[in-house]
Amino acid sequence: MHHPHFDFVLRSTWLLMLCSPLLLVGCGAPQALDKTKTQVVAKVNGEEVTVHEVNQYVAHRAQLDGTPDQIRKTAVDAVIDQHLLQMAAKQAKLDRDMAVVQAELESKKQILIDAYKARQFGALMTPTADQITAYYHAHPALFADRKLYQLKSLHMQINAEKQNALLDELKASASIDTFIASLKAQHIQYDVRTTLKAPEDMNAVEQSILTKMKIGEAAILNQDQDSISITTLIATQPQPIVLDNAQLQITDLLRAQNKLDQLALWLKTARQQAKITYIK
Repeated sequence: MHHPHFDFVLRSTWLLMLCSPLLLVGCGAPQALDKTKTQVVAKVNGEEVTVHEVNQYVAHRAQLDGTPDQIRKTAVDAVIDQHLLQMAAKQAKLDRDMAVVQAELESKKQILIDAYKARQFGALMTPTADQITAYYHAHPALFADRKLYQLKSLHMQINAEKQNALLDELKASASIDTFIASLKAQHIQYDVRTTLKAPEDMNAVEQSILTKMKIGEAAILNQDQDSISITTLIATQPQPIVLDNAQLQITDLLRAQNKLDQLALWLKTARQQAKITYIK
């Protein structure tokens, strides 16, 4: 699609259930585990690899291909590899590195917070028909006016000074293709991807920017001192969803929002009850 000018808009921007003796879940009724036989599945330099570790590995993988026996071997071998790498890291004394220790503390803190939030705010509310209808009409970009967005994303690894010069050049370009041709002429390396996105596949920032752009406009979605990503809206395709076909989606969205509202209210109350002192 040709445009007489290029508008530039700068905007901020499985637990797999297997019939396997390894996994502590059978396809029938649960059976008691003989820990003396099955709790330890391997040893690495004398260090035990347990069934629990292997189950955890499987639980955090969306898909593992193969027969139950193949998946069992894959999971055990993967955990053995983890032990080997962990041993190597300790031998390198990385477990004493302050950055690593801080990252471990941060990870533990976040795990505890997530566990509390899941337990405290995990109850599912059931939205009413009126709430579902109101949400539908309040978010036309997701439903009644829903479109698919054809995007061309350009990523460059360049410093901040060069970014400013290129952004000026981008604003003066007749199209994104003209701008890319200029990058080639200047021997500037870049990656370019063309994607088709629906609003529900966008994060909150992308939704707020991309759904309001006009064809031919560009936006900066990611930028730091050493790289920049520029996304251009190439075309749109209407794909509306009627209210009757959006009931479950809206229910999920309202439940997610309800959890956020509960959290915000809890934090407000907790702050009021806590003794908080800001130290300058």
